[in-house]
Amino acid sequence: MRARHLATAAALALTTALLAATPAPAQPSATTPPSGSRPAPARPAGHTEVPVEGGSARFATPPALLAALKARGVALADVDRRGTVTPHHDSGGISLAIKGGAVTNSGGKAGGELRLADAGIALVNRTAKKTVKVTGFTVDLGQGTLRARLNRGPSMTVGTFTRPAIASAIDTHAAALRMDTGITVTAAAAAKLNAALGTTGFTGGGPLLHARIDAALDRSVDLATALNLGHRPASTDAGRRSAGVAGGGVPWEW
Repeated sequence: MRARHLATAAALALTTALLAATPAPAQPSATTPPSGSRPAPARPAGHTEVPVEGGSARFATPPALLAALKARGVALADVDRRGTVTPHHDSGGISLAIKGGAVTNSGGKAGGELRLADAGIALVNRTAKKTVKVTGFTVDLGQGTLRARLNRGPSMTVGTFTRPAIASAIDTHAAALRMDTGITVTAAAAAKLNAALGTTGFTGGGPLLHARIDAALDRSVDLATALNLGHRPASTDAGRRSAGVAGGGVPWEW
């Protein structure tokens, strides 16, 4: 019996020692995020996405292309968001609302994306009785591409343009991105347009459109910091705005 008591006492002593040596589970501190939560990603200065809150993009057909299309019996028309085609009477081009997107500083040049209204441009070959509706425009600032849908098909790159320097494209006082640029047609888009219209008016690498873009940015954002524009003197933007000039020295008069 004495031996049994001694063995029991030894077992209890060993259990007590093991419990004392086991560390207590760590209690989460006030600054430790809950288990399973994701830490907020760091956003370096100049890489913030600034929301686009509206604006407009005006597209005009270069005179040389317009003449080439006219010679082949192709005329321009307007197409609304429902797909209805109506005659085009504005010689200055077509204006589409900007319905969303974001702007970033991508390597010192404008980055981000502009999404335009669902309306667009129609090309009508009266001789061949064929029509192409070009809608769903998206301006990819980071890639320098214009995307659109031909006859409600999948979105494709229809043109390319030279990306502007972010510092010259942003008006911090007006909280706007402004661009004035030519767009050249891609070889793939030229082939699709020619085939759909039964014509040879488009040539890959040739002029497609001239775009003037005025995108309104979120006014609550400090653009100089968010887009890493540096500390430009106020007179720089003010003088540029009062002269009505967007990067490249082109007056902003429609």
